[in-house]
Amino acid sequence: MTDKVKFDPGMGELVVNFNDYINDIYSHILNLYSPHQKRMQFKLYLNKIKDYMKNNMGFYLGCLLWAYVLVKENINNPKEIEGNEFLNLNKEELKKYDYTLQINFLDNYFDSFERDSAYYAGKKIVISQKWRDIVALYTEFLEMNKGFTETKMTSDIKLPEKIKNINLNIEGIKDILNTAITKKDLSIILDTEISLET
Repeated sequence: MTDKVKFDPGMGELVVNFNDYINDIYSHILNLYSPHQKRMQFKLYLNKIKDYMKNNMGFYLGCLLWAYVLVKENINNPKEIEGNEFLNLNKEELKKYDYTLQINFLDNYFDSFERDSAYYAGKKIVISQKWRDIVALYTEFLEMNKGFTETKMTSDIKLPEKIKNINLNIEGIKDILNTAITKKDLSIILDTEISLET
């Protein structure tokens, strides 16, 4: 048995920089002259926006599940975590490090997406409560762990109360994460039977 575990089993490289993507799209749309052109462009981007949101939502849920695995599997024998790049931030980088920036952007965009899908595409697409709950839980998780800037051991990981004491199938979680990583599709994590509901 190894004395180290991975900070990230391979999900990080599959995350989309949603902030930049959305800002680029809206910058392009807002530069168009006519409302008709704006509607047409938004419709062209609509499915890709949904896909990227779902992918990143899968990442957030996957991170919560992976943290659960690391904590529960090593509860009696804490292990060193390898690959946590946030431990290497210097003082200047730490001052600038806003670990809730990405998740807050997505959270704030949900309402904009519902409104814009109704206006530009003619049909309001409602963000599920499940997604909103995952965002809230992941935000709490980030804040509890200070953006993982002090996370060296599995015993350093703090789980939100909502998932701390529920009983999940660890091997099942590993299988789901491995499948999503192998297929390079984090949205698979969202479509699983695993629930963080207590």
